[in-house]
Formats: sequence, structure tokens, C-alpha cells
Amino acid sequence: MDYGININFFARSIGLKKSAELIAKAGFTKLDYTPNLLEDNFEHTVKDALKIFEDNGLKVHQTHAPFNRYGQYNECHKLCLDRCAEATAYMGAKFMVAHGDEFDFENMTFSPELALNYNHDLFFQYVEHGKKCGYKLAFETVFEDGSRGRRRYTSDAKELLDLITSFNSESVVCCWDSGHAHVSFNKNVPNVVREFGSLIQCTHIHDNTGYDSHQMPLTGDIDWEGVMTAFKDIGYQGVFSIEYAHGKMAEGLMTDFISLTYKAAEYLWSL
Repeated sequence: MDYGININFFARSIGLKKSAELIAKAGFTKLDYTPNLLEDNFEHTVKDALKIFEDNGLKVHQTHAPFNRYGQYNECHKLCLDRCAEATAYMGAKFMVAHGDEFDFENMTFSPELALNYNHDLFFQYVEHGKKCGYKLAFETVFEDGSRGRRRYTSDAKELLDLITSFNSESVVCCWDSGHAHVSFNKNVPNVVREFGSLIQCTHIHDNTGYDSHQMPLTGDIDWEGVMTAFKDIGYQGVFSIEYAHGKMAEGLMTDFISLTYKAAEYLWSL
């Protein structure tokens, strides 16, 4: 089994080079990495990052497409999607992970049908780009967050399946986000894993106690034995990739933290 981790979380505190060194030393071989998509020297940033990763024996396995549900990008969203797709291809990543929850709430009245069409149309060109460049688009499990009273499309398992299958393409799959799934599906998570089956081809692994806190696996209350049994049942053999998002770790504890994270990933897979 190959284990991965999102390096951006650590790079915020100790920089990309040091993060790569510690991640490789801990035993990880794969990365979840997304460059700063709004930098003027975007292309150079990607090239420099790739050199650092190669020097440490690390490969980028997946990127994360920018999502605009909370207005982070607004008019720059399309540019950033284009750049993320370019970076995904250039770095040889296998997946570009995306949220299928985009919608024009300002000019449209929400319905699941309109949201499906909106996301299908928005992401179609990246599916085609991925086919040419060797990566797949992976829509991840999300959850209802109550953002400004707006429905979040694909927080429902059927909606996520509807979006993925609407492309009728082997190049569109599911990224199983364990923390988001726990918030959305709770004790039903193992059954939903089995429902998605072979569509699950990459992961965001983290824990929580019922809200999206992106904790280290085994520090929340996810039923990991049930989840991992379901992963075994569907024959999952993809990269097992950890995703941290919130807060930070003290630099003096970073080596131990990354090492313990790797051991937690190994322990989960042993289940």
C-alpha cells in the first residue's frame, strides 16, 4: 500500500522543502499538492515544487481543484480551475479532486436538477483535458454546511453518484473524504462505501467527532473497523492519503506528528 498526505498543510508552517524531507523520512511516498493558483509566477512555482518532490523521492498523486462555494475566487475561479488542471497534468498526478457543489445562487433558483447540469457543464472540459493528459476528475464526498442557508449539492450520496455517472466516463470517479462522509452519513458510512464501490479511487483520510475538524485518524469517533472492512469489500487498492486542513502543529513537534500520522495510516490499513 502507498500512503500519501497533503503537503500544503505542513508547508504553511515550515515551508515546502522541509515538509517534503519530513514526509519522505516518515515513509510517505505520495503527495496531495496544489500550488498557489493566483501567483504571477505560477508555472515556476510548479516546476520548483516538482524538483523538491523528486529530490525526496515523492510523487504528486492528486491535486485539489479550487472551490468557490464560499467566494474565495469569484471571478478568478475559472482561471484557477484552468491552472489547477495544467498543474495536475504537468506534475503527472493521477487525480484532480473537486467539489461538485458549485452553483450560481445569485442568478438561479436552486434545484438538484439544475445543480447537476451546472456542475456537469462546469467540469466537462476538465474531464476531456484529463483524458488527454492522463488524470481523472474525482468528485469528493461533502456535507451540508448551512452556508448562508444554501443547499449543498452532492452532500447526498445519490446526488454525488448522479453527478459522477452523468459523464458516462471512466475518467470521472469518487474521492472518498472520510471526515466529510462521517458528517453526512454517520453510522451508514460503510454501506455508502459499498454503494460507490469501484468508483472510489482516491482518498482524503481524516477523523472527527461529528463536525468537519480534519483530525488525525483514530482521534475522533469514526467507526474505522467498519469503514476499513467496507474498503476491503470493494477491493480498494488506491493510495491511502491523509488530509489535514485546519490549524497547525508546532514546528518542534512536526517530525513526531508526521511520523505518528504515518503509523496511524498503517494501522488503519491493517484493519
